[in-house]
Amino acid sequence: MIKKQLLAALAILLLYAAPTLMKAVAAESPLQPNIVHIMVDDLGWQDVACYRRDYHENEPFFETPNIDRLAAHGIRFMQAYSPSVTCAPSRAAFLTGQYTPHNGVYHVNMGCQIPRPRRDNAQLLDPYYVGRIMPGKPVVAMALKKLGYTTAHVGKWHVSGLSGYPSPIQVGFDFSFDHRKKYNDPDLFNEKDPKQANTAGLFAQPKHRLKEAFNDRRFPLLADQRPYDSMTDLSQRWLRKVTPGKKPFFLNLCPNLVHGPVMTRDRKRLAHYCRKLGIPFPTDQGSLSDPDKPGQHNPYYASMVDSVDWIIGQIIGTLEVTDDPRNPGHKLIDNTYVFVSSDNGAAQKLRNWRSLDNKLSFEKVSDNDPLREGKGHSYEGGCRIPFLVMGPGIQPGSVNNQTPVNLIDLFPTFLAIAGQTDFENMDLDGCNLLAVFKEKERTPRFTDGQPRETIYFHYPVLNGAFATIRRGPWKLMKNTGAPMNPAPQIQLFRLYADDGSELDLSETKNVAIEHPEIRKQMLSDLNVWLKEHSAGLPYRNAAFKPGNLPEQKRVPSITGRGSDGDQIWTTYETGAGKSKIAEAFLLYTTNPGEKEEWFRAVAIVADGRVTASAAPGMTHAIFCLLDENNFLIHSEPIPSMQQFKIRLPVSEVLTDGFAYRPGLVSLVGLGKRAQRQAERTNQQTGELENRVVGAEKTLKKPIDVNSYTRAIDNLRKSILSLNVPAAQHPALNWLPRSED
Repeated sequence: MIKKQLLAALAILLLYAAPTLMKAVAAESPLQPNIVHIMVDDLGWQDVACYRRDYHENEPFFETPNIDRLAAHGIRFMQAYSPSVTCAPSRAAFLTGQYTPHNGVYHVNMGCQIPRPRRDNAQLLDPYYVGRIMPGKPVVAMALKKLGYTTAHVGKWHVSGLSGYPSPIQVGFDFSFDHRKKYNDPDLFNEKDPKQANTAGLFAQPKHRLKEAFNDRRFPLLADQRPYDSMTDLSQRWLRKVTPGKKPFFLNLCPNLVHGPVMTRDRKRLAHYCRKLGIPFPTDQGSLSDPDKPGQHNPYYASMVDSVDWIIGQIIGTLEVTDDPRNPGHKLIDNTYVFVSSDNGAAQKLRNWRSLDNKLSFEKVSDNDPLREGKGHSYEGGCRIPFLVMGPGIQPGSVNNQTPVNLIDLFPTFLAIAGQTDFENMDLDGCNLLAVFKEKERTPRFTDGQPRETIYFHYPVLNGAFATIRRGPWKLMKNTGAPMNPAPQIQLFRLYADDGSELDLSETKNVAIEHPEIRKQMLSDLNVWLKEHSAGLPYRNAAFKPGNLPEQKRVPSITGRGSDGDQIWTTYETGAGKSKIAEAFLLYTTNPGEKEEWFRAVAIVADGRVTASAAPGMTHAIFCLLDENNFLIHSEPIPSMQQFKIRLPVSEVLTDGFAYRPGLVSLVGLGKRAQRQAERTNQQTGELENRVVGAEKTLKKPIDVNSYTRAIDNLRKSILSLNVPAAQHPALNWLPRSED
C-alpha cells in the first residue's frame, strides 16, 4: 500500500511539474463557459493510468499523460457509470438525458426491427426497441442552442437508423455530418481530400493490421511523429473558426477508438509497447496476447489508448493556446469545461485478425480488474467508466470516491453550466452535477432539490439480460433473460462498507439471502421503475421447437388477416384452453429493402381480433401479440435470424405484410387533409392535388411494387413540400427529406 501511495504521489508531482498553460484553479467568469465533451469508445475504468494506480502495485502499462494531467487539474470520479453496457443505448441516454427505457434505445443491433428468434430453438426473443433518437425527445444540442451556444459533433454517432437519420445536424448540432456522412461546412471539410474524407480517423480499418496499417497517405506523420487524425484536425479547425464569433461553444467529440477490431495506425507507439513487454515487433497479425493471462499486455490496444490520450491532449492544447475574444487577456481554457468519459466498460477478449495459419483466435484486449467482466455485461466492469472534468471553480487534483454519477447527468449539468438550472419540465432523468464538481455537494440533486439515492439500468438482451438498481453501497441485479441468461434470478452485492471503503467491487459474493429486507425493497423499487417506463423485457418464443415450453400449448394461433381501406386486422383463437392476449402492437415500415426500419404503432385488442390504422406511406406491417404468459405471436410466420440473417430485409419474406395498398390509402387521406390545410393558408396545392388523383388511380389497379412505390414516394414528397400540420406526421419523417 505504501508503495502504491508513493507511486501515485510521484505521478501527480510529475504532472504538476510538467510545462502547462493551465491555471491551478480557473476563476469563474460571468460569461457562459464553453463545453467540450470527449466520449471515448469502450475505454475501460482501468485503462487510464491515474485510475489504475489506485488499484495495482505496479506502474500502469498504458500511458495516458494527457488524461492524467487533466485529472491533476480537475476532478476524477471513481463511481461513474455509463447508462448501458453497449454503445448506442449509452450515447442515446447521454444525448437525451434519459434512461434507456425512457428513450427506447436498448442495444446496438436489432433497433427498429421485428423481434424474432436468433436461433430456431431460442426460447426467448429480444423485445422491440428503437435504434435512433426518436422525434420529440429532448436533445442536449438543441437545448444548448436555445441558450446561445454554437454546437458541433465530430466522430461516432451511432444513434441514427439504417438510413442515417436523424444525423447530428438534424437534432441540434450546427456543425456535423448529414445522413450521407458529409460534414456541412465546406470551409472545414473537403470530401475530395483523402485525409479529411476519412471520417473514421485513426480507427479506419485496414485489411491487414500490420501490412496495411502503416504508410497510408491518409495518416501522414505530424511534427510530433504522430499520425494525422481527421477527427482531431476537424475539431481543432472548428474551434478556431467559431471562437471569433464570440458565442459560447459546445463540442461533442467522439473518437471511434478504442473499439475493436484492435489495431493501431501508430507504428512507433506499437513498437514502444512491444519494447515495454520485452517482445519483438510482430510479423504475424494474429493474436498476440494470451486471453487468459491477467493484466494488460496487448501492445495494439495500448497504442490505441495512447492515441486517444494524444487526441485529448491535442484538443486541450488548442484550448490552452487560443485567445478568448470574449474574455480579453485569457485563453479559451480559462472558461471551458472539459469532460472525458466512455460509453461503456472495456472489452476484455476479442478475436478479429487471422494469423498466418488462418486461425482466428481470441486475444486479450484489456483487464478491468478489480471489476468483474467487461463490455456487454451488467457487472461493474461493463458499466463503470473513467469520468474526469476540469473547468472554472473545480479544485485541481480532486478525487470523488463517494458519489455515483451517470452520463444521463451531463444534459442537466451542461444546462446548469450554461445558466439554466430549472429543467423540471424537460423530461430529463439526470441530475445537475455542477455543485458536486465544485465539492459544494456530495449528493446529486434533482431540480426540485431532492437528493438522488438511486440509479437504474436496463439491458434486456438475452444472455446478458439484466435490470439493475444501484443504491448506496448496494447493487441488485434482476435476471430478466432466464433461462438463456444462466445467472441467478436475483443477485445482491454490497460494493462498499458502512464507512465508504471498498468491500466487494469484484461482485464475488451474492448476499441476497443474508439481507432479505434490502433485497425485497430494492427489487420492489426496481419493478416499479420498470413498470413506470413500460420497459421492454425479453419475449418468450411462441414458435419454439419442439414446442414444450411451459404454457406454450396454450398460445393461440392466428386464424386470419385482412384489410379494409386503411384499416388492417388479424384474428386469433380464443376460448377454453387458450391463453388471453394481454396486449398487441403493430410494426410497420415505410422503406422496405436493405435499410428498412420498423416502427411501432397502436393496435386494439377486442374479442379475438386485433386492429390498427395503417400509417401513411406504410409499405408492410405485421402485428405482434403478447399473451398473458409473455409469448410473442406474429400475425404471420417470421423466420429466425438463423434462417434469415439479421440485416436482410424481412419485408422480402412476408407472405402478406398488408403490403402497399392500406398504406397508400392512408397516405391519400393524409394528402387530402394536407390540401385542405394548405388552401386555408393560400399555399399552392396544384402538384399535391395531381398526385392525390394519381395515387387514387393506382389504388384501382392490382398491386405492383414499382407503381405503388412511385405513388407513395411522389405523394409523400408533395405533402412534405407544404408548411402544414399534416407534413409533421411521424410516418412521413422517419427518413431524410429530399432537400436534406
